[in-house]
Amino acid sequence: MRHLTLREVEQRASDFLEKYNSKNVFPLPIDEIVEIELKIFVCAVPGIKSLLGIDGFISSDFSQITIDESLYDNYLNRTRFTLAHEIGHFFLHRDWYQNNGPVDLKSYHKFYDDLDNQDYRYIENQAQTFAGLILVPKDKLINEIKKRIGHIPSSESVAILQPIINDLTDFFAVSEGVIIKRMRKEEILKNSW
Repeated sequence: MRHLTLREVEQRASDFLEKYNSKNVFPLPIDEIVEIELKIFVCAVPGIKSLLGIDGFISSDFSQITIDESLYDNYLNRTRFTLAHEIGHFFLHRDWYQNNGPVDLKSYHKFYDDLDNQDYRYIENQAQTFAGLILVPKDKLINEIKKRIGHIPSSESVAILQPIINDLTDFFAVSEGVIIKRMRKEEILKNSW
């Protein structure tokens, strides 16, 4: 497996947004993009989280994202992130995933057992980064902070920016954790709590 650089992941996220969100609509309509534009079926199945310890996965032919039903029904922001994460595999690891990814729920265990831990961490971290970048792009994050406080802070504490963080979670329809990670990545927040 060829490891992508952070710059390559950022570029693919940028290309994704240019193609699928050219009108700069936020929160990103990720569910519409997945199901209508990419024609990937989203299937909510009970108990995936307890059975496999994951929120969801995409099939190796990229025709379906299987997601935990409880997550899908009760946690919209987490569902949105899971969808973005899973299509990250499509845009980042397509060739490798087609040959090695799980075909269905039954094959997920074999896929996971056969996967080298380092490779697994790598593809998951890359997909997570991609998801954060498409749901909360740098330019949009910076502009929304400027609108709210007039400037971009540098290495500020979470406590000081908590009201802004709360507002941004609603604006981008993501969890507080996603906003905090994106703000840390852009050096708006300190790297420690």
